[in-house]
Amino acid sequence: MSDAWARRIVALLLAVALLAGIQGAAAAQPGGVQFSDVDDDAWYAPHVAHIASLGITTGYPDGTFGPDQPVTRAHMAVFMVRAVGLEVGGNSVGRFADVPASAWYAPHVELVTELGITIGCTSDGTRYCPESPVTRAQMALYLAPAFGLPRAPVDEPTFDDVGADHPAYQAVEAVHAANIGVGCGTDPPRFCGTQPVTRAHMAAFLSRAVRHRDRSPSPPAPEDTPPAPAEAPPVSDESPPTGAASGAGCLQMFDAAFVDQIASAHPGARFTAAVHDHRTGCEHHLNPGLELTTASVIKAQVLAGVLLAAQDQGRALSAPEAADIELMMHYSHNRPPTSRLYVQVGGAAGMERLDARFGVAGTSHTAAYGATRSTAEDRTRLVEQLLIGGGPLSEASVRAAWEWMSGVSAAQSWGVTAGLPPGYGAALKNGFYPTTGAGWRLGTTGVVRDPQGGAYAMTVMTDNNGDEASGIALVEKIARHINAALTTGLPAERAHDLVNCVEPPKGSSWSSAAKLLGDIHPARLRRLNGGEASILAGQRVCEP
Repeated sequence: MSDAWARRIVALLLAVALLAGIQGAAAAQPGGVQFSDVDDDAWYAPHVAHIASLGITTGYPDGTFGPDQPVTRAHMAVFMVRAVGLEVGGNSVGRFADVPASAWYAPHVELVTELGITIGCTSDGTRYCPESPVTRAQMALYLAPAFGLPRAPVDEPTFDDVGADHPAYQAVEAVHAANIGVGCGTDPPRFCGTQPVTRAHMAAFLSRAVRHRDRSPSPPAPEDTPPAPAEAPPVSDESPPTGAASGAGCLQMFDAAFVDQIASAHPGARFTAAVHDHRTGCEHHLNPGLELTTASVIKAQVLAGVLLAAQDQGRALSAPEAADIELMMHYSHNRPPTSRLYVQVGGAAGMERLDARFGVAGTSHTAAYGATRSTAEDRTRLVEQLLIGGGPLSEASVRAAWEWMSGVSAAQSWGVTAGLPPGYGAALKNGFYPTTGAGWRLGTTGVVRDPQGGAYAMTVMTDNNGDEASGIALVEKIARHINAALTTGLPAERAHDLVNCVEPPKGSSWSSAAKLLGDIHPARLRRLNGGEASILAGQRVCEP
C-alpha cells in the first residue's frame, strides 16, 4: 500500500454521516431533468438523467448542463455531498487558506474533508484549489473513500500510466474493479489520470458509483467497455416467505394479514424486522434478507467497538470516550462525537473486523457510517451480544452497554419500547434520518428484559417514509406487534408518550422551533434532537 493511499485511508476514517445517519440531499425527481444541450442519443445522456433524478445535479440556470465543461474542485465537493446523500450544515472552519468561509461551496468542502473524501490539493493540507479542474486520478481519489470501495487485490497495475508508485494507484484500481471507471484506452491500457474530467464524464462516474452502491446495473459509456453484467441468481422455490419463523413450535408472528395491513397503511415504505427470543430459541423474520441503510442504528456497533477495545486493553472508558458515547447514544449526535468514535474503532475497515468478531456476515460499511447497508438479522445478532451476552464482550462490558442504551432521551425512546407492559425493561438505539432516493429512514434495535429475567432482541428497519413522524409510526406498529406477541399484560405509559413534539415548517431554525414549543433554549432543543446544525426537512422536534 502506498504512503499516499495510507494517508487517505486515515482521512477516510473521519466519517461523519449518518448518521442518525446522515443524509438529505435534494429529493429525487421522477423522470430526471431535461437539459437543452443533452441530446437523447448522447452516450452520457442516461448518466446525466440518472444523477439529475437523484438531485445530484440541477444544471445551470439557463436550462443547460454543460457536458463539455470541466468540473472544478469546488463543484466536485457539492456533487460528492449530494451523491453520498449528506446534508451540509454550519459554516466552514477555515481549514483551507483558499476557501473563504463565505464561499457558496465552503460547507461542502468542509463536509467532504471531514468525511475523508479529500485532504486538499497540497501535501500539507492547507489548500483545496477550488477553481482547479478535477483530473481523472483525483476523481478516483474522491470516489474510493466516498463509496467505501475496497482495496483491489491486484498483483500488477492494470493501467500502464498508473503504476504501483502512483499516489492514486489504489483508488484507480478500486474504481476499475467496481466498473466505475474502466479507462480511456486499451492499447496499451491507460487511465489518463492527468486528463480533466468534464461534466459529462462526471455524470458517468457518479452514476456508476451510485448504481454500484445500490447494486443495480449501470449503462456503459463508449469510452469504457465494462464486462457484461452477471446474470441474477435464480430464485429458489425454498425462499422464505415475507414472514418467517424458525424453531420447533414457534408461532408465526408475521402472518400475511399483518404484512398486508402494514403495507396498506404505509404505501411505498419498505420494512424488515428480526426477533431472537432467548427464552424459547425462536427466531422471527419479517421480509428477511432485505438490506436497508441503517442510519443511527449502526451506532450500537460503534458502541460495541469502543467497549471491546477498552476491554482488550484492560482499561476503563476514558472521560472523553464517555462524553462522546453520551451524545452518540442518548441524543444521537453525529458530528463530532460519533465521527471521533468511528475513527477510534477503525472506520469501515474496523467495523468489518468487528463483524468478524460478532459473527455478522451481511453488512456493507462505508465512510458515511449512517449509509451502512445491513439486514435486520445482522443488527439483531449484534445487539443481542451487546446487551445479553454470548459474544466477545465481558459481563462488565455488557452491563455498561445496557446502562448506555437504557438511558436514551425520552424523545428517542420509541421503537423497542412500544406496547411494553409494566415490569419489562428495554435498552435500545434508534435511527432517524432522510437520504436521497429513500426518504426518511427510521429504525430501532435493542433488547427487552421480562420480569423473570428472560430476554429477547429485536431490530426493525424502514425507509421510504415521507417524514420522521410517519416513519416512527411504522416502526412502532411493528415493534408493538412483536411485544404484544412476546409479553403479557396491558401496555404501560412511557416517558416517550409524554413528550411534546412539533414538525416545524421547512427551513425553520432552532430558535423558531423553540418558540413553537414554548420556553426552551434553542441550544438545549438542538442538543435533545440530534444536534444537527439545522432542522432537517420533515424532522419532528421534541421537548421531553
